[in-house]
Formats: sequence, C-alpha cells, structure tokens
Amino acid sequence: MAMMAKMRSLAPAFIITVGALFVLFMIISDSNVLEALGGRTNDVGSINGVEISYREYQFVLDQQREQQKQQTGEDIKDDQWDQFREQVWETLVTQKLLEQEIERLGVTVSDEEITDIILGDNPPEFLKQNFIDSTGTFNRQLYEQALFDPQNTAILIQVEEQVRQQRLNEKLQSLLLASVTVSEDEVLRKFKEQNVFANADYVVFPVSMFSDSSVVVTEEDMKNYYEENLDRYKINAQRKFRFVLFVNQPSAADTNLVMRNLENVKEIVTTDTSDFETFVGIYSTQPYSLDTVGISAFSTAAVDQIRNANSGDIIGPVPSPFGFALYRLIDVVPSSDKMVRASHILINSKENEQANLDEANRIYDELINGADFNSLAAENSSDPGSAARGGDLGWFGKGAMVKEFDEA
Repeated sequence: MAMMAKMRSLAPAFIITVGALFVLFMIISDSNVLEALGGRTNDVGSINGVEISYREYQFVLDQQREQQKQQTGEDIKDDQWDQFREQVWETLVTQKLLEQEIERLGVTVSDEEITDIILGDNPPEFLKQNFIDSTGTFNRQLYEQALFDPQNTAILIQVEEQVRQQRLNEKLQSLLLASVTVSEDEVLRKFKEQNVFANADYVVFPVSMFSDSSVVVTEEDMKNYYEENLDRYKINAQRKFRFVLFVNQPSAADTNLVMRNLENVKEIVTTDTSDFETFVGIYSTQPYSLDTVGISAFSTAAVDQIRNANSGDIIGPVPSPFGFALYRLIDVVPSSDKMVRASHILINSKENEQANLDEANRIYDELINGADFNSLAAENSSDPGSAARGGDLGWFGKGAMVKEFDEA
C-alpha cells in the first residue's frame, strides 16, 4: 500500500491527447431536453439488475470510438453507427457480467500486485508500446522516467485501474479453468482418437442401385426404430411469443425543442465574453477538446456552414453522430488533400449482374432526359442511407470510395 501511494505521489503514465474541435453536443433522448441541459441523465439499460446510465454508456462509446480512430486512422462511417453502438453495448454487457462474477467469487487484486505488474520485467503491452524505439526495442529507461514524472499523476491512476481490471479478468479466467476437470475415460478416449488407427476393406453400394419398391418399411418398423433411438430425436423446449418493437427515436417535437434550446445556447455563446470551454462544461455531454480534423468528419449541413464561416464563428445547430451540435471554428488549415462531394444511385442485386447493368442504363437514360436525380435515388438506390438524402454521400477524400469514384 505504501509503495503504491508513493508511486501515485511521484506520478506516472503517459500523455493522452484528445480531439475533435470545440464541440457542444446536445443528445436527443426520451427525457425532457431541459433536464438534459441541467445535467440529468436516464438509464439506457439494466444488466442483472445493475442500471447503466446514459453517461456511462456514452463514456465507453467515446473510448471505443477513439481506439478505432487510433487503430485505423478513420472515424466511424455514418452507415456503421448502429452496428458500432450495438458492439459497444455488447462489450459493456460482457464487462459488467465479468465484474459481477468477480465480486461474487471474491476475486481481488492488491496494490502490491499492481506495482509488480507495472514495475516488473515485462510490463503490460499497452504500456510498453509507447516506449518502443526505432529498432523495435523496449526502452526501459524512458519508461521509468515517464513513470516517475510528477506531471503524470492523474493518468497513472487511470493506468492502475486498467491494469487492475485486466488482472481481475485473468484471475477469473484462471479460476474458471482450474474448476474444469477431465476424467481418465475422457483422456483415454482422446488418446485413442489421436493414436489408434485401423485398416479396413469396404465396398460402397450407392443408394441408386436399389429401387424404392425393393425396400418396404412399415409403420411398425418406423415406430420401433423411433422408440429405440429416442435420444436422437430430442428437441429442446421451444416457445412462441409475440412482441411489439418500440423504436426509441425523437419525435419532430423533440427535435424542434432541442433546436430551439441550442439556438438559445448559441446566442449566449455568441454574446457572452466567457471562454468557450466554460460553456462546454455547462451544457455539453462531451468533454472540452481541440483538434484539427478533415472536413469529411462533419455532416453535410455542418460543412455547408463551415465553408462560409470565419475564424471564431459559431457553427450550428447541425446534425452530428450523437444528435445535434454547435461548433466554434478556430482556424482553417490549408491541406493538399482534395475533398469532393458526390451523390450516387447504387444498383446492387447480387443475383444478376446483367440486370444491374440494364437497370443502371435505364436510370442513366432518364437522367440524361432531365429526370430529377434526388427522386430517382430515393426510388431506386440500394443504399438506404444515401437514398434518403437523394443519393448524397457528403464530403470525402481520395481513397475513401471505390476505385471508380477516385478515377471519375
């Protein structure tokens, strides 16, 4: 305990940068929006009787999103958000169930164990990876300097918690594996399967050699066979049920209320001389952060406003992956990467490529003759996400789409 307290006082860990411009998010939920502005949150689910708050879920969602961006260099695409949210929820469920089982079994990890893991000969990989030199060698000296740097105290506490959770999971897994026993009969059977072989001569008679009329199976034969092989016909208990699915999405009135409140916030932010960070702390469900990002990270509505904005202007309210947002434009940095905005009509019947081509040519002829692109996209596109927007794909850079787009 004393050693861990000393480490915390000396301070460890590593500097983590967070990103995404100055963002002010308003999340639409089934609660009153004014309550959301006041900081109240609703539970999004329950796992074995343990309520999961919206803020906790959002925190895990943000963490997973940031990890994905660091690993792939790309943000979550609009059409992948539903699947991503579901994956994050499953991760949260798994973690909560593990925590409950760890508590039930009384599994613990002491501070001394955490110290040994962090200062041991082989620190966790997620810590070591920050101190690998150009030759691929772990720089132990630089690692220890970071551990005992007094500026890193706050982050070390987070690192300790992550190491503790990892070690708890390892102990639980070891405990479960230790409870699994293998009988001598099972070992013998496995040995025979892998080591006992036999040579045999056999003759194969295809079923087609025998006519159906040459084989007579009576009702009595079938009944006897069934009675003698009941285990082969066991069926697990099944249930029939009816259910109603209520989609948890905002109504038009909810959206209008959020927009009005955000307009009020925008007016306050625009006229008040307080720092923008102050307003983020008061109103936002996301932490204050600053980063330089590409235009493709924003919704089409946001891009349209950003293109005509000046440094210091407030952008929004505009749609974002989490609801609606206000942005403050800090500066515009020139980039050699070209961005384009395009619309498409996707024809993608997997059964018949020729039919796809014929359908595409038919739509092309209609467009050449003056048909409305937006209407044709809504009626014919196999991409439901862009079809709802008249085929609009938003802004994107080179390499974000298929080869045909890049070469167009």
